[in-house]
Parts: sequence; structure tokens; C-alpha cells
Amino acid sequence: MTQRVVVDDVGIRTEDDRHAFCWPWSEIQHVSVAVLPLPKHRHLYFEVTHVSGEFTELGEAVDGFREAVRDIAARAGRPAPDLDALRPTDAVLEIWPSPEAGG
Repeated sequence: MTQRVVVDDVGIRTEDDRHAFCWPWSEIQHVSVAVLPLPKHRHLYFEVTHVSGEFTELGEAVDGFREAVRDIAARAGRPAPDLDALRPTDAVLEIWPSPEAGG
């Protein structure tokens, strides 16, 4: 289970006690943020989609989550989303790629 997410010049890296996996920027199709309504709480997450169609979802409980969202948006030239203000009724918010790239 992913314990930490890190954003750097290479891409988006997930880590646990035994493994690390990197999604290079050149292979990331898009990244979006959304909130799911669950019975007892809201579930804030971001989804990274690979050019192959594979994807991964990372929830806000993962260490580095908020920093990752902020850094991904900044790399795309987008403002950092107000994660606390997002609601389940809001549309999925794309934060990567940059708007100029057709995102």
C-alpha cells in the first residue's frame, strides 16, 4: 500500500516500505483531483493516468498528498486547487497537463 507520494523533475513517485514506482512526466496523460462521497466521510484523491490507459489513485491519507497536488498544478502552470473547498458535487478538476497542452 502506498505510504508516500513525491513529485520531482522526473515525475510522480509512489513509495512504500519495500518499493518505489515512478510515473515519468513524459508518460503521464493527465492528473485530476476529485472527492467521492462516502457514507461517513468524503474521500479526496487524485488520479494519475498513464498514456497506456493505466491509472493509479492516491488518497489524501498518503503522506505528501497535498504537497504533490500543489506541485503538480504548479508544474502545469495551474493554480493550486483549494482542496478543503472541493465537494463531491464538483466536477473532476484536471491539474495536469498545462492548459496550453490541451488539458
